[in-house]
Amino acid sequence: MSIRRKDLKEGKRIAMGGMAELTLASDPEGRQVVIRQLHRRLVFNVRVHRGFLRGIRLRRSLCPHPNLACPISHGYSGLVPYEIIEYVPGENLRELIMHRHESVRTHALEILRQVAEALAYMHTQHVLHLDVKPENTLVDNTDMAAGLKVKLTDFDLSRHCSHGKIRSRSGTVSHMAPEQLRGGCISYANDIFAFGVMAYYLVTGKMPFSGFSLEQMRKQQASRRTEVAEPRRFNADLAPKLNWIIVRCLEKDRAKRFPSMSYLTQELGRI
Repeated sequence: MSIRRKDLKEGKRIAMGGMAELTLASDPEGRQVVIRQLHRRLVFNVRVHRGFLRGIRLRRSLCPHPNLACPISHGYSGLVPYEIIEYVPGENLRELIMHRHESVRTHALEILRQVAEALAYMHTQHVLHLDVKPENTLVDNTDMAAGLKVKLTDFDLSRHCSHGKIRSRSGTVSHMAPEQLRGGCISYANDIFAFGVMAYYLVTGKMPFSGFSLEQMRKQQASRRTEVAEPRRFNADLAPKLNWIIVRCLEKDRAKRFPSMSYLTQELGRI
């Protein structure tokens, strides 16, 4: 399916991120889609503009996949780049956690399994997501009889990583791996760490690292001496195996994390 923007009926703005704004729209047949457009104020920021276009290309190269929000078309509105992507009904994972939605409590493991499947697939294609977090995890819980559907989105910070390691300081600080905070070095282990942060928040409602300021939190995260409290301390009902998986994802030494997302996915499947 290919849609031109001029053929869409644009509706309300549904989200405003640091790089882009999202608008709900409908095609001539009444099907809902999402227009994701770079903020106008960032059009002449060359680094950001290139990152947005790279994200569009990577999304197109990775899809279709059942756990990735897939593209429909893309283009420019004047000088402003945009992409039209599939609409995922429901809410993002952060909203569900904050509102303590029932699906979060009863389907946390299934949510994590589907996110892990998405990341494992991306890694087999030599792509790092580099911004794994609840806000970028879309959960369709509108028809639980048909099953929960989870899709990862937002590939603006994603990078090809065919040689195993590259350098970047881009990302959401609260989900960055210690080695990236210390020196900007990134690898597949970074996505595993970010997955662990998200999983910890999902099952406890708390972040694994905290402080009175962003700088304090960053120091805890980067320090090799600061240990993470096990999530079972805040959620006594958590399966011991899932507790172990999350703690291993959050190891400060990346060599102690899971060797791959595929391996992690297999461990989740054994719960």
